[in-house]
Amino acid sequence: MQMMLHLGAVAAIALNALQLPPQTDRRQSPDRTLYVVAEPGQRVGKGEERERLVIHTAGGAQVAIAHVWLVEPDGTGRVGIRGCEDWGWVDNSRLFCRGTINPSTEIYLVFDAKTGNELQELGGTNFVWSPDHGHLASFGNVPHFTNVEDKSDSIELQGKSVYPHAGDTEQHWFRSLPVWAPDSRALAVVDHRRKQDILVLVVATVAGGISEYELAWKIESEEWPPPLDFELHWDGRRIVVQHHGIQRIVNVT
Repeated sequence: MQMMLHLGAVAAIALNALQLPPQTDRRQSPDRTLYVVAEPGQRVGKGEERERLVIHTAGGAQVAIAHVWLVEPDGTGRVGIRGCEDWGWVDNSRLFCRGTINPSTEIYLVFDAKTGNELQELGGTNFVWSPDHGHLASFGNVPHFTNVEDKSDSIELQGKSVYPHAGDTEQHWFRSLPVWAPDSRALAVVDHRRKQDILVLVVATVAGGISEYELAWKIESEEWPPPLDFELHWDGRRIVVQHHGIQRIVNVT
């Protein structure tokens, strides 16, 4: 009888634990003076949110709300972002929300943490901040419903295309993530130029310069989206390129 009572108590405790509300995911700013939580979207006037990021002081006082709009209060429609699949802090003063509108296109929103005002809206994939958080790189948007032979990658900085140059007729399929130099002055990516069937290490600087270094690898024809199977690491003025256990070093001028 005592054993049955004990088992019943354990079951009741387990059931109560399952019924407890989930803990709110609070994400603190790097300096720990603020925190943000994600909440379901609401209707605001004529507007409708997909989601909202609510900013608080460390003591719990609400500071601002960053709205992820589907429709703004004045009736202006926005892109149909599916929600913040990733969100958090860029630095102590800015927040981000990254979501998708289709399987191949992401939307990246940046907000002011003190006011909740939206600072940027960018489209593309693989968004990466420079180490000093001064520049945001990404792969440019490749329309989801275009033919495979028309799909081609590009590098963007702050939403502006920097590679390849306008009028380029090559088909570029990137094979690595964009990787920033430690000084935040340049980034690198491995580009498969499919028409020439060569691999090129591309270095783009924030000042607008482009340097290119052909790589000796030969790879099999890939399908879209191409695998990001090359890894890059900056070592001073050298870039270490790795692919399937093979490593090569490129001296960057």
